[in-house]
Amino acid sequence: MIIKNKLKKLFGKNSHKFRLKNILGLLFGKNFFLIRTKFKLFLKRFDFLHLNLEKKIEHQRIVQKEKGLIIDLTKDNYLTYHLRPKKAQNFFLESTCAIDEKIGIIIQGPIGNMFNFLKETIEIYNKIFKNSFIIISTWESEDQLKINTLRKENVHIIYNKEPADSILNIDHQIYSTNSGLVYAKENNLKFILKTRPDIRINKNNLETYLLSLLKTFPLKEENNLINSRIIVPSLTTFKYRLYGLSDIVMFGHINDLLIYFDKKNFKESLSDFKININNLLINETPVVAEIFLCSRYLKKLKGDLKWTLDDWWKCLEKYFCVVDNSSLDVFWNKYDWNYEYRYIRTYSDKFARSVDFQDWLSLYNKYENNWKLAFNDHERYNENRQLINLFKD
Repeated sequence: MIIKNKLKKLFGKNSHKFRLKNILGLLFGKNFFLIRTKFKLFLKRFDFLHLNLEKKIEHQRIVQKEKGLIIDLTKDNYLTYHLRPKKAQNFFLESTCAIDEKIGIIIQGPIGNMFNFLKETIEIYNKIFKNSFIIISTWESEDQLKINTLRKENVHIIYNKEPADSILNIDHQIYSTNSGLVYAKENNLKFILKTRPDIRINKNNLETYLLSLLKTFPLKEENNLINSRIIVPSLTTFKYRLYGLSDIVMFGHINDLLIYFDKKNFKESLSDFKININNLLINETPVVAEIFLCSRYLKKLKGDLKWTLDDWWKCLEKYFCVVDNSSLDVFWNKYDWNYEYRYIRTYSDKFARSVDFQDWLSLYNKYENNWKLAFNDHERYNENRQLINLFKD
């Protein structure tokens, strides 16, 4: 690019004549195209090396800066790759959508060694969520001196006392999210995007997209308890795991999320399921983590659950909306993060584990998905919460 600009400065309109391909064309005459073709075939031997990762593709770069390289030695599959900036200074995407009210973004949970990642995330959010009110809800035991450097006019920090007896950290999630929601309610926020310190959303203009989804897919039946659907990504929303709704990213009306993250703790809530801490299984499904949160929410909306696939899929259709990970451009800095489509895409089984927007839309419109033809059972677990009936080869 530098050489090209210098040639334009020196030779003006005639600068194209001094481009390398034109000079070589003059030197080799009619043989130029034959030589060029052979040279390209020679270079193909080295196409396992991807060096110019910041190059323009049809006039536009994916990223502005990348000095590294990729070595692709795969044999039986096509490897594609996607780059996202690590630092906000290299992130130039911005939002242009306009909405009247602020969207609350709650980043809940422990920060620890994710501080630098979170710092860059907040700077990126200030570019793509123009009218946002960011709440970091974490623990008193965190490095408060360091975390306080993140405070800005639109960035607020809550330090919560950790629950004393938090089984599987479920109460940690309940308390930190509920605390953030209560603070958001006190500040008159109506809609909330709930995430975590190890999550980064990279898509711009999401406010109008998410609100449009709520408008396009209203609740089909009136419900006195809730205002609208809760929107979640396909990542970790599982098709055959009963009430396995993703909780890493959620968007919805603040009152609905306050019901979802009711402050009643895990142990107290277990009595509603008629189970106890010594036996957390219902129909070989562990009532923990996101399954616990989702099933507790659904019990409030519809009473007793059937703990069947048909009931789970019906609840997905009635109360939630599942969007593709790519529509939010979610990056989860955890669990095999370099596999872009983990859980979401597979070519090694009859079905992918996650529900995506295509799947959900078919449910919404009551088409026959016939998912039971691929697998006629739900995910079953033993007492140690180990999956026992799927992907065992």
